[in-house]
Amino acid sequence: MNKLVCGIALLLLLSSCDQVVFPEPQPGKVKALDEIPELLQGLYIDQNKDSLYVYKNSFSYAEGPPLCYKNEPLSDSTVLKVYRGKYFFNRRIRIKNEYYWLTYMLDPVDLGKRIDLYAMDPGDIVKLAKLQEITSKLRDIENGDNNYYLFAPKKKHYKEIISDTIFTKMISFNKLAD
Repeated sequence: MNKLVCGIALLLLLSSCDQVVFPEPQPGKVKALDEIPELLQGLYIDQNKDSLYVYKNSFSYAEGPPLCYKNEPLSDSTVLKVYRGKYFFNRRIRIKNEYYWLTYMLDPVDLGKRIDLYAMDPGDIVKLAKLQEITSKLRDIENGDNNYYLFAPKKKHYKEIISDTIFTKMISFNKLAD
């Protein structure tokens, strides 16, 4: 397993060799945000004392020791969307000379005092099967030791994806008092 620092608070997400990917930022047909809402902005700490800084136009994540710091500005390769009160952080990755998107769900709790980070875990075969019931898998992509599962859900599928808890809670970040 590799530790994948992925932008936003998402970035302590332990990445397995398998990932669910998408052809476009998710949810599809939802407009990307130009800036990060004030509700999410601030300094957050997780249970390992790693830090997540959420600014108006970027996320920064610091973990240690050793200190690892990653800054992810909103851009063409880092996209934030909001749908039904949840925020979706999308990070573009390259696999075999093609681009795909990893998607993470951020759930602000108690008016932003905590952010829960969720990811799609293809290692959970029950959740992967539920995702395939909601929207068909387009294909598998093998890249060395890594396997990717390509899905293309429509916006209408996201209500069911959220309610069926296809996303798995990975970590919680608590906001420090202003």
